[in-house]
Amino acid sequence: MISEPTDQNQLPVAQAYLDAHHQQPHPPRIGLSRAVYPAADRRTAVAHLDSGMAEYVDTMIQRGFFPAGLTQEAYYARSHIHYGHPAQVIDSLRRDVVLPYATELICQVHPGHPTPDQIVTALERIATEVAPALGWQKAV
Repeated sequence: MISEPTDQNQLPVAQAYLDAHHQQPHPPRIGLSRAVYPAADRRTAVAHLDSGMAEYVDTMIQRGFFPAGLTQEAYYARSHIHYGHPAQVIDSLRRDVVLPYATELICQVHPGHPTPDQIVTALERIATEVAPALGWQKAV
């Protein structure tokens, strides 16, 4: 059973990687993969993601990775999904302890199942609102 949040488990790995590669000729790179889904609000995000999340949670319970009986919000947190209004997504990502070590943020909508149009809208929000608020900017 996974008892620690994902970022807590990943932090020592990121730190060890950086420690082992700090004297290399090129700076080390760390890609952080997270489910990121900014929407008009949290209710809309849940509506777009929930059917896929329900399937995922059931599978994780059956495989012994998640306990049964948690709230929907607890399963989203355990799955490290950053969702809701862009301001909520930004706040959630800022609390991820591995994010400061990441050189790339790999955004995905899995395990949700939004439509292609909903995904495009989420990606636009990531590019125009979330990423700039976290200090990332368009490459020139």
